[in-house]
Parts: sequence; structure tokens; C-alpha cells
Amino acid sequence: MTTSSWFGAHLVTSAAEAGSRPALVFEHRSWTYAELDRAVRRTVARLDKYGVRGGDRVVMQGAARPEALITLFAVTRMGAVLVPLHPQVTGGELAVVCEETAPTAVVAGERFPAGPGLRLTWEDLHPEDEGPEAPVSDPPAGSDVAVIAFTSGTSGRPKGVALTHDNLYRSMAGALARLPFGEDDTALVSTPLAHVAVLGGLPQCTWARRGTVVLAPRFDPDLFVDLVRDHRVTCAFAVPAMSALLARHPRFTGGELDTLRWILSGGSPAQTATREQFRARGIGVVNSYGLTETSAGVTYSAPEEPATSTGSPVPEAELTVVDATGAPAPVGTPGEIWVRGPSVADAYWTATGSVPVADREGWFHSGDRGLFDAEGRLTVVGRLKETIITGGENVDPAEVENALADFPGVVEVAVSGAPDPVWGEVVTAFLVTDSGTPALEDVRGHLDGRLARHKWPRRLCVVPALPRGATGKLQRARLTTLLDN
Repeated sequence: MTTSSWFGAHLVTSAAEAGSRPALVFEHRSWTYAELDRAVRRTVARLDKYGVRGGDRVVMQGAARPEALITLFAVTRMGAVLVPLHPQVTGGELAVVCEETAPTAVVAGERFPAGPGLRLTWEDLHPEDEGPEAPVSDPPAGSDVAVIAFTSGTSGRPKGVALTHDNLYRSMAGALARLPFGEDDTALVSTPLAHVAVLGGLPQCTWARRGTVVLAPRFDPDLFVDLVRDHRVTCAFAVPAMSALLARHPRFTGGELDTLRWILSGGSPAQTATREQFRARGIGVVNSYGLTETSAGVTYSAPEEPATSTGSPVPEAELTVVDATGAPAPVGTPGEIWVRGPSVADAYWTATGSVPVADREGWFHSGDRGLFDAEGRLTVVGRLKETIITGGENVDPAEVENALADFPGVVEVAVSGAPDPVWGEVVTAFLVTDSGTPALEDVRGHLDGRLARHKWPRRLCVVPALPRGATGKLQRARLTTLLDN
């Protein structure tokens, strides 16, 4: 792999040394490495024609389409800063992003909300005719900001994380040290391209090893199976909600997924029952832990590790779990996860200046709760602010969710605290089922011997679907709005 640390250097090297290999497949079209690199150079020339210069911010609709991937590489290659947004972003959310970043241009499809400044369509940057290519120029510095990735903003104002070229490169290098990639691998990506796992994860690793990326226009279990079968996909990225839907799909047990060796899972704590279903099917599940502020994963598990483990830290990344005083928590004791290393961003980008991401010693305080086992493997148990305090006892929602995931008939499960005048909060389970409404006592009986009684749900709510964000993450703050009055 190239030793250059600017984002996209691996694509340039692969184009020069293995230009005829297939790099990208989308629907009925494919690109070799040489063709993909030429498309990036042509897009650089068009961006330059429209007045985009190094250091400028370019907001982009992170749609699952090849033009977005090409634009991602073009903007960052010319030294400008990409601001990728989910394709279903609202006008209000776009206004916040534009207020913070003052973009020179917005690149998007027709239905994307209107923003200030220059509006460019996919056709403006990627017309039918090929057009001129940008001349080779000096690459951006590793310390330059490449991407401003906005956090989900489930509470409060979204934050723009300023990820440098070096941050993203180091994230990819850490993943490559742990994940079993080879040049014969074909990876399936079926998440929006604004996801940090796309910026520093699976597709970048695949291209660094000169494999092939299959891009899905959307996630759909039937389409997922079709693409694995048709392109002999060997690995894929999926958040746990996607994996759960796949494991329950009628085609999951057939022979159409036989080429799929492993799935990279991230975005929320793993569900033991789903992972065991994949294991029984002969598909390994690699759990990971990472955040936008860490440029994607900083831990990766091996498929044979305990089902809830997210593995040990990648090279160069430091992780610690601390108690309320900031002291290291004992092995097996939950605490807040802190991260330090070269993939951790230095700052949040705001309209009034940068705000440090880490403390004075370089530690990023994640707000996530986790614990280390005796082998140094991390298990994530939830968010600090999501801890349920019932009758003075702390309950981690993810622990209860994991214990209920294999309850008969359950398709999805989420747990939250509901206000209660006696207990302060009561543990409340929200279930999506495929076989009617279970009784609360049956649910509690399922947990007998698995969890302490204070962790058992006192309320049960069967719902048609759980509230999730556009990337599939559970929106836990909205759960209590589903309760029956």
C-alpha cells in the first residue's frame, strides 16, 4: 500500500499499478481503476471550472451513486474540503451545516433542499461527454482537512468533525492491519456515502488492496442477496439492524450467500442472537467500535471472539475505560471509553472557529460505556446518557436488548427508561414481532437467570417499527413517544 497519507492516494497508486483491474460496480456499469481515476481527474477539472479552489468547502448529497464517490475523491484531491450529508437531509439541517461551513458549492440531485451559493447537479460535474482532465498537481498535505463529517445530531445541534487526510489514512491503515482483505475480495457497500464507515472503512480498504467495490443504490434484503450472488461478494458492511433483517430473510439460508465470508458490523452494540445466526450460516461477523471523531473503527474483533466483543485496539490507537473520576476502571467493570491516536480528529469545525475534540492529553471522551475483558477486548454496553436509573440501580439498555434478542417472535428490540413516580424510571422494552403480542410475564420469564431482576422490563410496548435514523441507528430518545397513553 502507498505510504502517502493524503486521502485517495491508494486509488492513484492502484490505477497506476493495476489499472485494468475492476474497481467499482454499480447496477449495470463497472469501472476499472484506470477509468475511475480518469473520472476523478475530469471532475477535478470541472470543479476548477466552476470556481472551487483548495480550502473551499463543498457540501455534497451523500447518495449511494458512483458520481458521489467520484466527487468525494475529486474534492479532496484538489485540496478542497468535502462536507457529505445524508441524501434525505432536511432543509433545516442543511441550513445548520451551511451556517457552520460557509460552502462554496452544493453538489446534489434535484430533490435535495436548496442551499446558499453555487448549486451543482450530478450532470454538471459528470456530463455524458468525458471532457478534459485536470493536470497532475501536488497532493494535499496530511494535516489538511479533507472532510467535515457532521454527527447525527440526535440531541442538540449537529457537530462538524474536521477529519484530516492523515486521520482518514490512519483509520484505513488500522483497519487493514486487522481485516482479512486481499486483491480478490469483492466488498458490498449498501449504506449512504455520508457514513464514516465509507470514508475510512470497508471500501477504502478494498481499494487499497485492489479489490472490487459493489455499490448498492439502497439497502434491501432481497437486493443484498441478489448482489452477493451476482457479483460473488466476499465481504460487506452492515449496521446491526441490517444484519438482523438479513438473518430473518427467507433467502438467508439458501445457497445464494455462499461466497460471503464475513460482514463488518458497526454503528451500535452487537446483538448476540444475530451474530450466532450468521456463524451457523458460515458467515463470520467482525464487530467494530468507532465514531465520527475517530474516522471510523479503532477496534475490530476476530470472528471467533465472544459475540459481544468489538475486539482489541488497532495499531497506534489507545483505548482506556475510566470511572467517574477519570481513573482506569478494573477489568470487567464498565466505564466511559476514551480514545487517543492518529485517527482521532483534532477539532470540531464551527462558524466561529475550531473547538478541540480531545482533552489536553489527547484523549477523546466518547460518552460511550464499555468494559475490557482479561484479554484486552472491548465490549460496548451503551451510552452514558442512556443509562436507566431505576430505584437507584443503573441499567444499560444494550445489555437488556441483547438478552431479549432471541425471544421467540422478536424481530427487533429496543429498551429505554420511562418516567415513573415511584422508581424514577422503569425499564421499558419496545418489541417488533412477527407472531403477535407477547405477555410481559413471558418476557420477564425469558430473562430469569440471564439478568438481575432490577434489569427486567416493567413495561412492554409492541410496535410496528423502531424509530431509526437514515443510517439505521436507533433513535432512542424517540422511543417513549411510542408508549400507549
